[in-house]
Amino acid sequence: MEYIFNKNNFILTFDAQYNNIIRTKILKESDYMKLEMKKSNLNDGVDVYKFLCDLGIGENGFHMTPPSDEIEFKELLKKFLKDSEEIQPIGRVMQEIYWMYIDNEIVGILKLRPQLNGNLLINGGNMGISISPKFRGNGYGKLIIKKGVELLKEKGVYKVLITIYENNIPSRKAVESNGGILYDINEGLCRYWIDNTVDIDKEQL
Repeated sequence: MEYIFNKNNFILTFDAQYNNIIRTKILKESDYMKLEMKKSNLNDGVDVYKFLCDLGIGENGFHMTPPSDEIEFKELLKKFLKDSEEIQPIGRVMQEIYWMYIDNEIVGILKLRPQLNGNLLINGGNMGISISPKFRGNGYGKLIIKKGVELLKEKGVYKVLITIYENNIPSRKAVESNGGILYDINEGLCRYWIDNTVDIDKEQL
């Protein structure tokens, strides 16, 4: 775990590159919070279930079918566990699921793929993220990407690929704030590479 800053107080600045307003944190010592990344397991409980229901089917390329009842929830957890096994069927790669908690409340999901296949090199990359609708706009997207990059580095991944729809400006900004360099844009899909040999300065977040 680590301690980070809350995102309650902002100054507004205009970003000419993306023609939109962005929010910048005014930091105070009283804004420290606790952040934890927890890997999904079969003991995940009602907080995860409620989070998935709030998240819905996903958007902007992040796909997730929410469970309709406890039985489906347990089956989904089993699928997460099976997907995280190193040995996968031909054409698939292992994928780990992590939950990001802020002050003991789940706010985001991280799909982590240390290895890439041909399809993921085009669309998908090394990670997918989503933040609960009620927690968006607080900078948590930047944080969960940062944690994903750190986890990949621990697994020996030193070049990280993230793909984002061209019109998803908040996610593009979150990736760029973590050192993402735009490689290309093809049919509305951006591919960013992050040099994972470089430590991202926390002040950038």
